[in-house]
Amino acid sequence: MNNLFDIRNLVKAFPAVRAVDDVSLTVNKGETVFIVGPSGSGKSTFLRCLNYLEQPTAGEIFFKGQKIIPHGKKLNQYRQQVGMVFQHFNLFPHLTIHKNITLSPVLTGRATPQEAAAKADELLDRIGLYDKRNAYPQQLSGGQKQRIAIIRALAMNPDAILFDEPTSALDPEMVGEVLTLMRELSQEGMTMLVVTHEIGFAKEIADRVLFFDQGKIVEQGSAEEVIEHSTNERVRGFFSKVL
Repeated sequence: MNNLFDIRNLVKAFPAVRAVDDVSLTVNKGETVFIVGPSGSGKSTFLRCLNYLEQPTAGEIFFKGQKIIPHGKKLNQYRQQVGMVFQHFNLFPHLTIHKNITLSPVLTGRATPQEAAAKADELLDRIGLYDKRNAYPQQLSGGQKQRIAIIRALAMNPDAILFDEPTSALDPEMVGEVLTLMRELSQEGMTMLVVTHEIGFAKEIADRVLFFDQGKIVEQGSAEEVIEHSTNERVRGFFSKVL
């Protein structure tokens, strides 16, 4: 099955606003989808709904053809297959880098301690941070922490990774090292949904760009279609200010 996510009429309503307003979307296996748009347009809320960090008000999410039940064992199994990378890393400060990476695979039974340790070493070596395996998060730079957060998600062998503004908390000189890793993952066929303000990066690697405004997908298509040649006045106005 090529279709990984099938999102139908998703709504997330807060008392004052419908942050996600009747969004339907399919995402294919191996696709890199960038979600862009103005602040407050519902991008991050939509992404958090996909992992049930926010409970949707209405709508359905199907993953690999199965409807996700938002509670219990089935939800935990789903989350093990869909990694999440946050703006502020969310590493455990009291655990070493190696323990941060191995904790979830072992706790969830996706790997034995020996398998998880070997995988962690392999991933740390891949990003050039093997020598930091016994360090603690506060001893790392922001760019290093975010790359650790990404390989922590990879250690679960997920089918997809959701990225919620992964570079927005980083100093500019650290952004490149995170984008390099994300570019490699995209080239290797990892299914990725990325909320970002890195429009140039979206132009470079996105298979598809979604433009969100007021909780809705206003336009979607290739990066060239949406970012460079949109016929939508709202979309054109946004990119004229950020590019």
